[in-house]
Amino acid sequence: MSTLESYLDALHQGVFQVVVPKALVTEPLEPGWKQSAINVPSPDTIASYRKGRYHAHETVSEYRVHMDRYDPEKNPIMHLIDDAPLALMLHETMETVFVTGKDATRRDPLQRLADQHMTWKFRMGLGIVLVAIGVTLLLTAFYGTLSFFAVTLPALVLILGLIAITKGVQQRNRKEHADKDIIRGSIVAIAGIALFIFWKLYLILILLVLAVWLFSSAVVTLLRAYRERASVTKGFWYTLGLGVSSLVLGILAITLPGGLVRLLIFLLAGIVLMAGAFMVLDGYGLRNAARLMEEGGVSR
Repeated sequence: MSTLESYLDALHQGVFQVVVPKALVTEPLEPGWKQSAINVPSPDTIASYRKGRYHAHETVSEYRVHMDRYDPEKNPIMHLIDDAPLALMLHETMETVFVTGKDATRRDPLQRLADQHMTWKFRMGLGIVLVAIGVTLLLTAFYGTLSFFAVTLPALVLILGLIAITKGVQQRNRKEHADKDIIRGSIVAIAGIALFIFWKLYLILILLVLAVWLFSSAVVTLLRAYRERASVTKGFWYTLGLGVSSLVLGILAITLPGGLVRLLIFLLAGIVLMAGAFMVLDGYGLRNAARLMEEGGVSR
């Protein structure tokens, strides 16, 4: 009988990540492992769990476990600065979207059809919406960066709040859940209205937080690359690149805040466009697979 923890000793000896096949883990995860909703994206992840500094990404066949330097529950600020710098989050997100989308479109169509959780029509529709959002973000970056914060973002927050309120009203027969949705939706909607009014203030606060986050991450990462050059777990050049990237973005936040905002919107647009394009391709593949199965007389 073996638990996931019994395979993690290497993490305390300088190894960055341990990959444990699920077949070797005969015991269920202990109660100390808590599912984590917010993570730096990782390809093929279906769930993520944390236990202290341990962070496990679950895939269909294995657990990929690494050890953070800081427990996010005990030290969330240092965890954000050291374990999840903005430069790393951007890099990992783009890589995950690309790798996951590419793998999805390369899978056997019949297998994709068997594994699907959404119909091909919904996938294609969602993909088209994502592409439209990505194009809108690109146009915003080119022609109206400030309008994104003055109009687009507050409007999105307000719409999310109204959707939650509508959901609550429609679920009146489930009073407890309905009341929670209406309260949450009202708070989000009020926040959206406040963003319309105070957009200049929150934009300044966002830039200030970004600058502090980026410079802090740069200092911590570059010092680690210098002090632990021979033993840094992610590799010297990768760590140095993250530190330099954080430093450059931090300098942009101070010297050219509009340029940084435009760059971040460009990157966000790229991520959304990739996700949308791969979703459309995956939906198209599922549609073709469904037609092949219908022509062959195979029922789903």
